[in-house]
Amino acid sequence: MILKFKYPMLALPLALAVSACGSPQATNEEQTATVTADQPGFENNSATPSEARSQATTLADRLASGNLNRDEATAALEQLDGLINDNMAEFPEDMRTALAGDIQSARDALATGDMGGLQEAATQIQNTLSGAVAAPDAG
Repeated sequence: MILKFKYPMLALPLALAVSACGSPQATNEEQTATVTADQPGFENNSATPSEARSQATTLADRLASGNLNRDEATAALEQLDGLINDNMAEFPEDMRTALAGDIQSARDALATGDMGGLQEAATQIQNTLSGAVAAPDAG
């Protein structure tokens, strides 16, 4: 009688443990989105010019690192684009134009699966943003 219940009794805790774990990739993406949304400049959190540039630089650094999978890179790129679009006044007009082109290059590279091209575009975004780091805040 005990042998009949041995395997089902072992399978139940294992099934519960596996179902509680979830997908590590989904968990990582959710954590990235949650942390980013809490930053100034996202989801109605106002950002100063230096905060917006700093957050954009952080996102560009993550993209250029090459440590992101395709889904994470897509999320980071969308967050970067959203940050720039939501805080346009915080970026000089010539910088916005350059960033828009760089973000489009990154999207094109991502669409074709060219992760090296994505890193190259992200490095260009970093270079564009680095010109604004020393710029004084407007307010």
